[in-house]
Amino acid sequence: MILEAILSSVSEDGKVNFAPVGVHVPDDTFRLSEVKEMAMFLYSGSHSFANLKAKPEGVINFTDDVLSFVDTALFSALPQTVPSYRVAPPRMTGAKAVWEFAVTRFDDSIKPAKANGRILFFEETAGFTGFCRAHGIILEAAIMATRLQWVRPGEIEKSWPLWQEVVKKTGGIREQKAFRKINDYLVQKEISIPNSLE
Repeated sequence: MILEAILSSVSEDGKVNFAPVGVHVPDDTFRLSEVKEMAMFLYSGSHSFANLKAKPEGVINFTDDVLSFVDTALFSALPQTVPSYRVAPPRMTGAKAVWEFAVTRFDDSIKPAKANGRILFFEETAGFTGFCRAHGIILEAAIMATRLQWVRPGEIEKSWPLWQEVVKKTGGIREQKAFRKINDYLVQKEISIPNSLE
C-alpha cells in the first residue's frame, strides 16, 4: 500500500525542503502506529533524493490539507514548522500524524532510487478528518503536473472536465483554491485546459 504524505528533509548546508512523497507500507497496515519500517522511491535530481542521501533522516508528515500538497509539489513552498524530537528536519505544523525516521538503506543503483527507513518516533496530533472525493482528484492532478514530460499528449486535457466537476461538486474553499493553482500552473506550461471553477 502507498500512503500519500509530505516529506521534510534537510540539505548538507541546513536548508529545509518539503515535498510530497508516496510511502510504501505493508498492505495489511491498519493504523499508522503499527508501522515500524517503510520505503520511498526518489528521483535523482530532486531535493529529497540529495538530502536523504547526504543526511539520512527525515519526517513523514501526514495531512489532509491538499493545498499543502500543491504548494510543496509545484511551488517549493515551506509550510509552518515545529521542531522534531529525534531528527533534524522539522515537522509540519498541524500535521495529523508524523513519523520521524532514519534511512536504513539508500539504493541509488536503481531508478528511481529506493530509500528504506526505520520509524524512530510516531505521534498522532489530531484525528484524521478524512478525504472528500476532491482530495483524490487534486492529488492526481498535482502528481500529473509534476510529470508533464512523461504524460501522454492530451491525457490531462481529456481528464480535466471530469476532475473539475468533481472538485466543484465536492470540494470546499481550500480544495477549489488548490485546483485553481494547478490550473494556473498548467496554463503557464502551455497546457490547454478549460477555465476552472468559474
